[in-house]
Amino acid sequence: MLISINTGLYSARPGKPRYDICDAMDFYAEAGFEAVDVNLTAVVYQDPYDHEPALDGDWRATMEKLKKRIDANGLVVSHTHIPFRYKDRPGENFYEDPMMLRSIEASGLLGAPYAVFHPFYDREAGIYIEKTLDVYAPMAEAAKQVGVTLALENMPAGSLDDLITIADQLDCVFCWDSGHANLAGHSQAESIRKLGSRLKVLHLHDNYGITDNHNSPYFGNIDWEEIVSALKEIGYEGTFNYEVSCPKFPEGVRMDHARYLVTTAKLLLGR
Repeated sequence: MLISINTGLYSARPGKPRYDICDAMDFYAEAGFEAVDVNLTAVVYQDPYDHEPALDGDWRATMEKLKKRIDANGLVVSHTHIPFRYKDRPGENFYEDPMMLRSIEASGLLGAPYAVFHPFYDREAGIYIEKTLDVYAPMAEAAKQVGVTLALENMPAGSLDDLITIADQLDCVFCWDSGHANLAGHSQAESIRKLGSRLKVLHLHDNYGITDNHNSPYFGNIDWEEIVSALKEIGYEGTFNYEVSCPKFPEGVRMDHARYLVTTAKLLLGR
């Protein structure tokens, strides 16, 4: 199982533009990661310090450059994450924004087998099945045209059965987010077993069941041994992918933190 990292680990930083996504590949390789989850969620943000410019301008050339840097570092693109909201323009319908379809095409250019997306949901009402199907049906079709399969992510609320209903309609696979599951009170092992062979992507991070902190493993109350055991039980074949966030970390500790994640993954996987 390859050890993978969401590119958000080395992107945002307080009061400064994001690190260049191509240069970040050198950082991940040096830290010991073997695969990357290319996070395109911030391409729709408007604030210059939050905005990810990877899909601006001649973005296809940027994707070609990024793919070459990924390959040069011996990394694999495990999947991408397409946008799911406007951080600074709440309420706007950005699902018709060209960045949405652009992120799907970019996923194909990078050779990503999967692109993760969020269903619509509410902490009280749960998953909005029909709205999710209406919005993402054309995107699922667009993804197939470029050799990419959408991966539906579990949210901090809503039932697994509702997610399965959506996945059946869209003919997509699943991304299991450990932090969201902890917030929703779902059993990690039981849910992973229920998804079985349809589980293709992981978003691994920790919390204490209160807020979506995206902490490193063991900086929360998630049972990591339980997760790994369940993954082995179902014969999971994807990457051991982290979605850990550290935008406020000083630059001087980021490499040590990244190497902690790699070492922890190796211990959990028995490598």
